[in-house]
Amino acid sequence: MSPAQTRLTALLALELDTAARSGELAELRTTDFEEGNTTVYVERRPQGGGTVEGEWVETSALTRAALERWLDVRGDLVLRAHGTSKLWVSLWMNHDGVLDDDGRTVIRPPGMPLEENGLITSYRVGRLRYDGLRQLLPLKLEALRRTVEAERRRAAA
Repeated sequence: MSPAQTRLTALLALELDTAARSGELAELRTTDFEEGNTTVYVERRPQGGGTVEGEWVETSALTRAALERWLDVRGDLVLRAHGTSKLWVSLWMNHDGVLDDDGRTVIRPPGMPLEENGLITSYRVGRLRYDGLRQLLPLKLEALRRTVEAERRRAAA
């Protein structure tokens, strides 16, 4: 499995377990997991503001396996980029729009933390890149989150 597939699998599995918003996912750190990745701490940030509430969510066996694979890939990437505790990191060189003294773009190495837009982009690209996902997954990560949340409510009723 490619690093991009590994990251996407972990992202999808975690989304199915937590129904977290993209910003909540982007803020996750490796320190937000209990040993063995059995639970994850998600800080809920309601749309439109409001009170931030934290919640421990139990992860499925699928999520634990996907995270284990992703954390192996991530570890190699982060090592080269001088470390971060953010869960989601870039796979390739990129830039953040900052120019050096000569007016050239400052290139960032793989392994840099992904911001919310980077995480959303990785979902969209992965959905299009891998056969079959285009038909299974909604166009936007937020639509997947809402579907998962609706299913959680239905199951709890």
